[in-house]
Amino acid sequence: MKGLEDIFSDIVGKDKQSIEIVKEILKKKMKPEGSLGILEELVQKMAGIYSYPLPKIQKKCHIVAVADNGIIEEKVSSCPLEYTRLVSEAMLHNIATIGIFTKQLGIDLEVVDIGMKEDIQKEYPNFYRKKIRRGSRNFVQEAAMTEEECEKAILEGFSFIQERREEYDIFSNGEMGIGNTTTSSAVLYALTQKNIHDVVGHGGGLSEEGLFKKKQIIQDACQKYQLFGKSPFDILRSVGGYDIAFLVGCYLGTAFYRKAMIVDGFISAVAALLACRMKAEVQDYCIFSHQSEEPGMKIILEELQETTFLQMKMRLGEGTGAVMVYPILDCALAMFQSLKTPKEVYDMFYEQ
Repeated sequence: MKGLEDIFSDIVGKDKQSIEIVKEILKKKMKPEGSLGILEELVQKMAGIYSYPLPKIQKKCHIVAVADNGIIEEKVSSCPLEYTRLVSEAMLHNIATIGIFTKQLGIDLEVVDIGMKEDIQKEYPNFYRKKIRRGSRNFVQEAAMTEEECEKAILEGFSFIQERREEYDIFSNGEMGIGNTTTSSAVLYALTQKNIHDVVGHGGGLSEEGLFKKKQIIQDACQKYQLFGKSPFDILRSVGGYDIAFLVGCYLGTAFYRKAMIVDGFISAVAALLACRMKAEVQDYCIFSHQSEEPGMKIILEELQETTFLQMKMRLGEGTGAVMVYPILDCALAMFQSLKTPKEVYDMFYEQ
C-alpha cells in the first residue's frame, strides 16, 4: 500500500487543454453561448478530470462512511448511540433516506464501518467491515485518534477507491455517526480560526444550551492541543473522527485515479477541505453539490472559493444531497454529446 507522501506526490491537477477544447465545442452548439450555465460548467469540470474526448459516465458509486465519536460522552448530541447502527442497517435495507435515493436513481450504495461502536451482525453484499476502533476517543480527555489510527483510516479510504477504480466511473460520499457535527466543527474551527459562532451549528437538533456547551468544548480543545497553525493531519487526529479520515482518503483516491467525487454537505465538505489542504490539486476532482444548512458550510466554500448549485435546505447527511447531482450531470453530458451545431441542424432539415 502506498504511503501518504507517495500519494500526494503522484496527484496532478486538472487537464486544462481538454477544458479549452470543450469550451470551444460548447460555443458552437445550437444555443446562446453560456445559456446552459451550470450544465456547461459541469461539462468543463468533467473535461478537466477525465480529459477529452469525454468517456461515458455509467457506473456510479455512493460511499457512506460510518463511525461513532467519543465526544458524545460530553452530551453534544441529541441522538442516542444506537442510532448509528440502526440507521446504517436501514440504509442496507434501502429504507433509510440514502438507500431510497440510491435505489431510485440506480446508484450502487456501499456502506463502510470504519469506527462504529457497535457491530452490525448480519452480512450484506454492500457492507464492509474496516473498523479501526470502536469509536474515536473523547477529545476533551485525549486526542481522538493516534497518528497510526488516523493514517490507517485515511489509507483505508484511499484503498477503497483504488479497489473500485476500474468498476466505477464516478463517486459520491456521505457519512453517518453520532457526534460527527462536533468533530467536523472542531476541525473546521482549528483549520480556519473563524468566529466560533459562524462555524458551529445545532447539528442533529441540539438545544441552545447544548449548542453553547458544544462551542465551549471545541474552543477548549483547540487550545488544549494548540491546534491553530498545526498541519491538517494533526488537527484531524486530535479532534476529528474515523469517518472524516476515511473520506479524506476517498478524496485522495479519486484525485489520484482521476475520477470525480461529488461532495455532500457539511461533514463531507470538511473532509474535502482537509484533503485539499493536504494536496491542493484534490480540489480539481471535487464537485460541490448543495448548500448545507449547517452554518460552517459557508466558511468551507469561502475557503475553497467554491459555490454549490443546489439549495435544498438539507442537513441530513448520508450523502442525500450529493446523489441529487447525478441526474443533472447526466443531462449535462447528454447535452454535450447530442446537441448539434446550427449548421448540422440546417443540413439535416434543408439540405436533402
